[in-house]
Amino acid sequence: METDYVDDPDRPGAVMGPKTVPRRVDWLLSQGYDDAVRRAHVETPLAVYDVDTEATLD
Repeated sequence: METDYVDDPDRPGAVMGPKTVPRRVDWLLSQGYDDAVRRAHVETPLAVYDVDTEATLD
């Protein structure tokens, strides 16, 4: 998950600190955003950086 960009037009330049990421991911999962979390943490790193984050869980 990107931590240096917050898409909020009312707060240009706002950033999310790295310590907020686990809490935000937990909140997203609790709200049913499983697909978005998978896209951010699995599909995007694989597509952009060719990094298989799921393989690191073994």
